[in-house]
Amino acid sequence: MNNACDERVLYVKLLGDFGLVYGDEPVTSIDTPRLQSLLAYLLLYRDAPQSRHRLAFLFWSDSPEAQALTNLRNLLYHLRHDLPDADRFVHVDRSTLQWRSGAPFDLDVARFERALSRAGEAPGGASTEPATARHALEQAVAVYDGDLLPSCYEDWIVSERERLRQAFERALERLMQLLEDQQEYGGAIRYAQQLLRHDPLHEGSYRRLMRLHALTGDRAGALRTYHKCATILERELDVEPSPITREMYERLLAVEETPTPPARPPARMAAVSPLVGRQEAWAQLRAAWRIASAGRPHFVLISGEAGVGKTRLAEELAQWAARQGIATAAARCYASEGELAYAPVAAWLRALSPPRLEPVWRTEVARILPELLVEQPHLPPPGPLAEAWQRRRFFEALARGILGTDRPLLLLIDSLQWCDRGTLEWLHYLLRYDPRARLLVVATLRPGEARDEEPLTSLLRALRQDERLTEVALFPLNKAETGTLAANVANRDLEQNLVDCLYGETEGNPLFVVETARAGLPDEVRESPPGGFVCIPRPLPSRMRDALLARVDQLSPPARALAELAATIGREFTFDGLREATDAGEDMLVRGLDELWQRGIVREQGQEAYDFSHDKLREVIYEGLSEARRRLLHRHVAWALERVYADDLDPVAARVAAHYERADEIEQAIEYYRRAAEVALTMQAEEEAARYRQRASALLENTTAAEF
Repeated sequence: MNNACDERVLYVKLLGDFGLVYGDEPVTSIDTPRLQSLLAYLLLYRDAPQSRHRLAFLFWSDSPEAQALTNLRNLLYHLRHDLPDADRFVHVDRSTLQWRSGAPFDLDVARFERALSRAGEAPGGASTEPATARHALEQAVAVYDGDLLPSCYEDWIVSERERLRQAFERALERLMQLLEDQQEYGGAIRYAQQLLRHDPLHEGSYRRLMRLHALTGDRAGALRTYHKCATILERELDVEPSPITREMYERLLAVEETPTPPARPPARMAAVSPLVGRQEAWAQLRAAWRIASAGRPHFVLISGEAGVGKTRLAEELAQWAARQGIATAAARCYASEGELAYAPVAAWLRALSPPRLEPVWRTEVARILPELLVEQPHLPPPGPLAEAWQRRRFFEALARGILGTDRPLLLLIDSLQWCDRGTLEWLHYLLRYDPRARLLVVATLRPGEARDEEPLTSLLRALRQDERLTEVALFPLNKAETGTLAANVANRDLEQNLVDCLYGETEGNPLFVVETARAGLPDEVRESPPGGFVCIPRPLPSRMRDALLARVDQLSPPARALAELAATIGREFTFDGLREATDAGEDMLVRGLDELWQRGIVREQGQEAYDFSHDKLREVIYEGLSEARRRLLHRHVAWALERVYADDLDPVAARVAAHYERADEIEQAIEYYRRAAEVALTMQAEEEAARYRQRASALLENTTAAEF
């Protein structure tokens, strides 16, 4: 056998139409179903020798054993004659046959199963990251060109064909789910259509395709899919679509061409950019919806700092649901309205189509919807809620009003930290009222900002115990995600230096990224040797400033005063520095610092150090100080540094000088700038030394000029 022959590979295609290629040459001599079947059997069960007697029985079970063995010998003769270099691929002895394990061959079934294994789809396979799984599943689906040897009718092949067919269907379904979770609806639609071509009687695939069309806004496509489903089921099986499929169809029919907007349309970041960096959170929301839509009421809590994208994520889910005809209603809590009882429930009831309630229940609902008494003057006015049973009846009336129809329902409540106690207690009642309700409540929360933590903590604890709670924690974007979001908003590619500056300025907070990009990004960032770049400070966009000020305004007066002092010190500060710079007692200092930490204004950095959770927070706090208060605080900080570092002031001389300068204590500032210059010279930092000397000289000249 020559070297060229040794290098040739036998390519075998068993999925769909049978095919053989040896090297670059097609092999057409294996052209009978029985011969193809024998070759396929040896390939599929190549890990073990195959008994001649077993093969004879499998292929000629109706023949006497002697005749079956004769038939096998004849078939084996043709295989060895028609398969090029047959001895290179098939080992034959007197009792067994086996495909050689080291033979140079490529089998489409093997490639299909390897791809499934990489995707974690094979039995016993490990879980796989979504991106890796998607790539592997796409490869598997591309390999599967049809059922295993569809022209073969041997009994042995039926189970193998069905196993591979089911694996292919599972791969398609998981691939569609991954794409849907990543909101790549177009790709998911193509795979759904492929699955229906493969199995046109699979009703669940029609429902998925209907939903995907609805998610892209193609309501007509969704309705056409239902029509096709109903037609095929009637023609092939003489049955109608199942109730769940008909319900989806009816929801789509009920969707108005121009839906009525909710009472309070939230700001639309969604119109600017698709979700960035929230794939895991989105998958959690979708999983929670699947739980709720299966008839198990569920609650989702999305938590994170201001501007991190909690509302944006919740709105994306609401839009996703609304495009499928799922009823949605949104409400928002406000800090100034925290004691307005049941305001979110009233907002939900007004947003939803009211169900038909008996007068006794409408009277109870009128407690929070007084317009019902005007519209229906015959209703008796509600009485006082003096007894526990009366309160239970009121809760039941609200639950009936919300869940009055057997339809999937998504309720959103923004800023749960400001929700009133009554609504929080009723929410727990609602989630237990009908154990089969298809209900999902999604709430957003800023941790540490609740006016009264007890009712909120009680609700979440009870939901955890009932296994009705999914908690989604959002964090700032990383640098790459920050660049992607900014590029989407700016509608252009961004240089890496600009992305670096933007990330440093916004620290990955999505609201800050969006508002900074909307305010206008420079075309480039000025380079600064050696190998660095200069980020030009710009004024904060108004929405960014308002979001930060809203957090600061929630602080108690002692905590705010402490935050102002910390902002004067700088981005980072120590407990000792604060203690020396304030006249407040240690107990008040600890309580104030704890409040700043609880509200996410500052965070711990080691045992004694703290910093602001975002430098823009420090910036807006500092800018809110009057000039007189700034001078006073800088003076206190300078004195504190002198006391804390009394044993060795050299390392902090420049910092002390800067604080004295801002406190308008010029003589002390000049003294410390000169000292800082001397310290820099001892470390051979000549540029820094020159800068400190120049600053001292400039202050001295200004002072001298002012005296004249």
